[in-house]
Amino acid sequence: MQLDITVIAILLFVSNCNCYFRSELFTAMSECSEDVILPVTPVYSDVVASQGQCLANCLGDSNCMSVNLCDDPQSGHVCHKLPETSNGSCSDLEAAAGCVFLEPVNMCLHGGTYNDALSRCDCYDDFTGPYCERRYRDCSEAYTGGMRGGSSDYRIVIIRPLNAPREYEVQCFLAYGGWTVVEERAYGCPNDYNKTWAEYKTGWTTPCNRWLGLEALHYITNPRTTQFDMSVSGTGSLSGQHYYTNFKIGDEASGFTLTYTGNYKHESKASGNGFEYGGANNHINGQRFATLDRPDPSGCAVSGGAGWWYGTDCPLTNLHKKFNISASASNMAQWPDDNGVLEKVVYLKTEIMVFW
Repeated sequence: MQLDITVIAILLFVSNCNCYFRSELFTAMSECSEDVILPVTPVYSDVVASQGQCLANCLGDSNCMSVNLCDDPQSGHVCHKLPETSNGSCSDLEAAAGCVFLEPVNMCLHGGTYNDALSRCDCYDDFTGPYCERRYRDCSEAYTGGMRGGSSDYRIVIIRPLNAPREYEVQCFLAYGGWTVVEERAYGCPNDYNKTWAEYKTGWTTPCNRWLGLEALHYITNPRTTQFDMSVSGTGSLSGQHYYTNFKIGDEASGFTLTYTGNYKHESKASGNGFEYGGANNHINGQRFATLDRPDPSGCAVSGGAGWWYGTDCPLTNLHKKFNISASASNMAQWPDDNGVLEKVVYLKTEIMVFW
């Protein structure tokens, strides 16, 4: 029921229940909140130890729509559970000394429902929080909150990271703690990653590839500790994963700088560390992102034909270059296998896990 007048939360305290939460589920209308009752026949009346117990009893009874709670000289508090509400009108109430009329309001937002057994809201449609008031901040939090993939481990979820200016539709891998998919590329998909700064910032999704976007990556990776999973396969023996710890993307003012503090390979199915392949000038840890319209000082984004993080020299492991397995191909996407041999890439998937 929507009240047209201001409501005042009644803060109650009682042992063995989430009293603060229960109290916020009931309100007393201003200007008529004390010494009044709703004059209808109760469905049940009982002596209670406190106001909080009266509200708990009402929440657990599907026939209870509101309560008259009255002081009694002999018994203390008498809770009258009522089958009706006042419809937001003080004129429906009658004077009654020592009584207060309380009616419930739905504190669960965005379609959530109150779960009395757990003293919290059950939330739906990617929302979370005590009152379903916000989106999940990333796929790891969604997994921790109980979300699973349904018929597969993957699910499209709308998230809003802490301090982010907007919501993002992402693909979640809802297994092994929950991972947010950053990028997926497959051989035979549209192959031109020579895109603008604005495109790399906001991201894109096509039927067979996706790029989360630098803005979303920044907001997902900065509030908490994260781990970045690089899964790559290609020619030769290239097929495996490499992990980067405390992975972060800086803000736009920093050029979306990429940083991490450590790295390690998958125990049984590993690839090499392409972020540190070649000489020190090729390494990208601590480097800014560059595109055709915001090139790096060395011009690697222009000559390489793809947005990427660039050191002083152009890295040999730019995964946004074209996928091409031709023996004579040049300027293609490459990555080292577990033995450090540089191979041509035919598939790429990267994911972020946030540790909450």
